[in-house]
Amino acid sequence: MAKKNDKQPPRLLPGYRANFETLRRAGANHDLALLSAIRKADRKPVALVCALQRNADATITPVPLAVMCEGNPFDDFEPPK
Repeated sequence: MAKKNDKQPPRLLPGYRANFETLRRAGANHDLALLSAIRKADRKPVALVCALQRNADATITPVPLAVMCEGNPFDDFEPPK
């Protein structure tokens, strides 16, 4: 019988890699923000990591890329292998 922590996580989807690369570029350009938002699914507050898109009309649009862990990530996740 396999132990609970013996389960392998699934491979990352290509879209995750694309979002991560966007996150890296935004960080290198100092175009990152940590913003508070309400998750539509359950109406709970969350902290979002956003890239800042600079628009032609001089406005800025936050582009959500990730949700911060709500608890202690060392308690919530198995270590990556």
